[in-house]
Amino acid sequence: MSTRRLPDVGAAMESAADEPLAALTTAAKYAVGFVVSLWMLFPIYWMVTVSIQQKETIMNWPPKFLFYTPVLENYITLFVEQNFAQYLFNSLVVAVGAVSISVIIGVPAAYSLSRMDVYGGHHIGFWILSTRMIPPLSIMVPLFIFLSGVGLDRSLIGLTIVHFLITLPMIIWIVKGFIDELPQSMEESAMVDGCNRIQAFREIVVPLVMPGIAAAAFISFIFSWNNFLLALVLTGGDTRTAPLVIQSSMGYLSINWGMLGAAGTLTVLPVILISLALRNHLVEGLTMGAVKQ
Repeated sequence: MSTRRLPDVGAAMESAADEPLAALTTAAKYAVGFVVSLWMLFPIYWMVTVSIQQKETIMNWPPKFLFYTPVLENYITLFVEQNFAQYLFNSLVVAVGAVSISVIIGVPAAYSLSRMDVYGGHHIGFWILSTRMIPPLSIMVPLFIFLSGVGLDRSLIGLTIVHFLITLPMIIWIVKGFIDELPQSMEESAMVDGCNRIQAFREIVVPLVMPGIAAAAFISFIFSWNNFLLALVLTGGDTRTAPLVIQSSMGYLSINWGMLGAAGTLTVLPVILISLALRNHLVEGLTMGAVKQ
């Protein structure tokens, strides 16, 4: 039998009667929160609604948000004629590959910059951060020439390597901030008990900053998953990614709103599912260090 108790409505009403200003303030906060949430979620709802409407219904004015006949025509066309499943798979391979390599290399690098007295460590850290300040267009031509020279242009491997160069600095700096918050005494105690530096890092530091690693990996995954410019220049044909298919729904003289909504919905869905699966780690990771001991 569940032990959850129902809210005491009578006590809440008595409290509101005793402190009307506090009750009004609380109600106003909830009302503002509801309006802001509705404002943020409405574009997503509109995108999903458009994806399951016929073209005639989409072009009606005023738009129909509630009462209409849903159809799956746009999704069927997207998968059968546009081969969208292949492009979603390409995006997943590139994003997962780039983030996985970045985590494997970036977490030890963040630990080194945080704990070890590396010669010129401050300058190295700033150099790593500065790579995120470079406009992508300024390095597009050199990247294309390099990948063409080694035979990796128009390939998922080449795009994964380039995305790795984008996600690695982000993971290093985010994880370094979490490691900086950990007291070094825990690692020193482990090394006094017989652990070496690598064992202390693996057994003490990594488990403690795992929520931060999950948050950094998820943010990097979003950057890689949504990247359009690099995929536009460095891929083609069967190696295209999902954002390129979304762009192809917008023609010179017209826009296929149904296809655009369906492609956008399917592109957003994996990110939502991953965020729901990792929500506990994300909340804990994003709030680590918020309260100083």
